[in-house]
Formats: sequence, structure tokens, C-alpha cells
Amino acid sequence: MIPLETVGIILATTGSIISVIGSLYNNLWHNHLAAMKIWGYGSNPLLLIWSLGLCLHLWDGGLSGVALAAMYSIFTVTNIYGLLKEPSAR
Repeated sequence: MIPLETVGIILATTGSIISVIGSLYNNLWHNHLAAMKIWGYGSNPLLLIWSLGLCLHLWDGGLSGVALAAMYSIFTVTNIYGLLKEPSAR
């Protein structure tokens, strides 16, 4: 059996990677519909399960928190880049 802490890490890491892919579609390629599908069917359910497990103390933030910090760092950079690329956003 996989230890619960490992399950939390897998959920957070996989959800973060899928979410970053969605943000690339949204922020760099301005394909919001594709991004919504990626987030809605991919990353959001995984990260919801991860966050519920965190609330229930099935795992701690540890390495899972690192995955989310990396994800939000990429979100921030690609969002700023996407806005700078989009003439109507200026």
C-alpha cells in the first residue's frame, strides 16, 4: 500500500503539472476554452482531493506545498508575460 503522504505528493504534483499546462494554453496561447477543459477535467479535481486530504490531516504541506509554490510561480510569470503580449490588455 502507498503511504498517504506519498498519495498527497502525487496528487499535488500531478495536479500542479496539469494546471500549469492549462495556464500555458490560457496565458501564452490565449486559448481559454482549452485551458478551462484542462483545469476542469484535469487539475481541479486532483487539487481538490489534495486540499481535502490536507484539511483532514491525511498528509502535510511538505513537498506538496513545494509543488503548489512552483505552480503559482509559473502562473505569475506566464500571466504577466501573456498580458504584456496582448495589445488589448495595455
